[in-house]
Amino acid sequence: MPSSSPRVSPRISRSVPGMTSIFSSASLAALVYLGLAPRLNKLLYRPMLFFPTRFPSDWGGNPVLHEIEGEDLFFQGKMGQRLHGWYFKNPGSRFTMLISHGNSGNITIRDKLADIGLSSGCSVFVYDYQGFGLSTGKPSVEGICDDAEAAYDCLTGELEVAGSDIIFYGESLGAAVSTYLSTVRGCSAIILQSGFASLKRIAGEHFPLLNLYPPSLFPKPALDSVSILKQEHPPLLLIHGDRDRVIGVEHSETMFAEAVSRKKFLRLPMTAHADIWDTARHEVVTAIKEHLGSLD
Repeated sequence: MPSSSPRVSPRISRSVPGMTSIFSSASLAALVYLGLAPRLNKLLYRPMLFFPTRFPSDWGGNPVLHEIEGEDLFFQGKMGQRLHGWYFKNPGSRFTMLISHGNSGNITIRDKLADIGLSSGCSVFVYDYQGFGLSTGKPSVEGICDDAEAAYDCLTGELEVAGSDIIFYGESLGAAVSTYLSTVRGCSAIILQSGFASLKRIAGEHFPLLNLYPPSLFPKPALDSVSILKQEHPPLLLIHGDRDRVIGVEHSETMFAEAVSRKKFLRLPMTAHADIWDTARHEVVTAIKEHLGSLD
């Protein structure tokens, strides 16, 4: 008898119509979402956050303020960048103000800010982040925080300034840098001018689509001043103009409300984002002097 093989039924593969395309679309959307995340796409967000200018080729020499000439200082950043700053040694002053400036220009447009520091009785060290002025490299959130640490270490190392005699002064973006710096280096006080409560909050205000991203997908350090000020911190002076349309005064209101240590808020009704030296110089200098006087 002829042998016979068992009959095997063919296997039929079935799929739900459209499921493959749905999964593909979801995967593509997830990739786009992650690819546009602020923490992962530095090339996209760098020109949105930083507006550096190089040092003018026709610069006529270091500024002289209060008969004090700014001394060129070059120091090394964490990743080998060559960073540049000016140091104004104010004879007889106890405190040195370490100025971290905003997200545009370079130190050549910070002479009026340095003048406020000198008028307040401090020596002043103002520096450029990587990619600004004569400082080499390209800026990033992590990089400018590293640069602040390097500037501080230059002050305490090469210039032999005691950490307890250093005042952190932050302007705009530099306010968040100064607040961060207070978590990793010691100081006597913090002064925050025209600063934002957190990078995530100000980014969402200017670019609403960024509200789709959680804090974990924003750059690190987080530049979240509110979270820092909710912990013990050095004596704090906040300065903000009511007419600020770049960073609303509400940001400083939040920081002041959440700060847990000694604090004072100088609110300037006629001042915008970057004109304190023209609209309220006397009030600012007086407030800084009082702030410093309370440290004795």
